[in-house]
Amino acid sequence: MSVETPTLPASFWEPVFSLPSADRLRWYMCVVVALSSLNFPDVIPQVYGHLDANLLSKLSPDDCFSHVRRLREGLIKSTGIVGAARTGNAMRTLANCVPEHLREEESPRSKESEEVARTRGKAFWTRIYSRNKAFDPEASVRASPDYAFVVREVLYGRILSFDGIIDDLTTGYAMVSALYGMDCQNQLQHHMKGMLINGATRHDLEELQSLCLGLASILGVKFRYGRAPIPTLDE
Repeated sequence: MSVETPTLPASFWEPVFSLPSADRLRWYMCVVVALSSLNFPDVIPQVYGHLDANLLSKLSPDDCFSHVRRLREGLIKSTGIVGAARTGNAMRTLANCVPEHLREEESPRSKESEEVARTRGKAFWTRIYSRNKAFDPEASVRASPDYAFVVREVLYGRILSFDGIIDDLTTGYAMVSALYGMDCQNQLQHHMKGMLINGATRHDLEELQSLCLGLASILGVKFRYGRAPIPTLDE
C-alpha cells in the first residue's frame, strides 16, 4: 500500500537559519530522529536535501563526513527509545541520500570491550537520574529485573552512553526528540530533566518541544496526551 509523502513547507525551515552555526546540525538531527519516531522516514530525504544545500555544501569533505556521522549517531542513539524497526527504516532511507564517500565502513562500538561500555553506561545513567527527585531507581527492578538489566547494561552501555561521536547533551536532544514522537510523557519528564542536568536551559527545552510538536502538527499526527510540561530540577 503506497501513501503520499508530505512536503515540509518553507516556513518549517526558517528557525534553523537563525541558529548559531554550531547548533544547526543538531536541529537537523532532531528533525530526522523525530521523523523516525513518528514513522515518517520517507520525509527524511527532504531534510537531508536541505541540510546538504544549506550546510554540507559549504564544508570540507572531512567536515561533511563528521556532520553526517553525527546525524547517523543521533538515529543510533534513538534506537534505545524508538526500537530497531522504525530506526532501521529511517537509517536505510538516510543511507540512500548519502553519497558513498560519506558512509561509514566499520562500527566504532564494536571495537570497545563489554566492561568499558557497561562502566560508561552506568556513569551516564547516573548523570541523567541522580538529581531527579521524582525518579524511583528501583521501579524498573521491581517491574522486571531482566528488563532493568537490559536497559542499564545494554541500552545505556552499548547505545546511549557511547561518547565517541556526540556528547551527553546532544544525546539528550536525540532521546527527547524520539520520546516526543512516541508521546511517552513519563520518560519525557525524566529525560528533559536529564538534559537540564547535562547543560540544557529551560529555553532549550521549549525550543525543542516547539520543533518536535510543530513537525508533528505539519504531518497531521495527533497525540493521545497533551503538551508535556517543561520540568525543573526542583520537581
